[in-house]
Amino acid sequence: MKLTAFTKIIVTLAITAWVFILPVEAVATILVLELALLLYIKHDRMTMAALGGLAVFTGMMVLLQLIFGSPLDVSLAGGLRMLVMTIAFLCLLASTRVQDIAKSLVDRFRMPCEYAFMLTTALRFVPNFLTDSEITLDAQSCRGYSNRGNVVKRFLAYLVVIRPLVMRAVAKSETLALSMELKGFGSNTYKNMPQEPLSAGDFFVLLLVIILSAYPFWKHMLAA
Repeated sequence: MKLTAFTKIIVTLAITAWVFILPVEAVATILVLELALLLYIKHDRMTMAALGGLAVFTGMMVLLQLIFGSPLDVSLAGGLRMLVMTIAFLCLLASTRVQDIAKSLVDRFRMPCEYAFMLTTALRFVPNFLTDSEITLDAQSCRGYSNRGNVVKRFLAYLVVIRPLVMRAVAKSETLALSMELKGFGSNTYKNMPQEPLSAGDFFVLLLVIILSAYPFWKHMLAA
């Protein structure tokens, strides 16, 4: 069932809201479904690296909450909710073209084209930035780069990787700005793209999102 970018964005935003109102068991179920969907859509090296980085970041966040006195169950629930929200956006990016996301933000959500382009460009630059970091790290390793030693020495040594990486990112941004100026970027940029009408599958998914979103309120009213 093929869904439009508008429906996928709505589902992603709904999941970010559900993690705060649903019990932990339901959030864990959503996490399992998201992982299965993400690995089905895209299971390359970059996706696995992103999942590994998210797992490490989640563990650090849980550890920090424990250090500052939060109970174990609260810390684990907070880490789980953050992980579910992040993977939801990864699923959106893996299953939808960035151009379709930008057009949906402009046409359906009435977002100014400048902000939509800025948001989608930032999302597009993330995988490119990760690829550039690997290339730069390999190039510096061929020149004798080593990250051995204590934390301070590793941080100082990593500066030789950060500097060319930042310069490469700045050069790409300047090239992008020049290309936008030459192509006449403006309010008519996304109007030339073909429209994406909502299909029966989109209406079914949107109706399901509304029902699931309203379920906690109906449950509270029935319990009262």
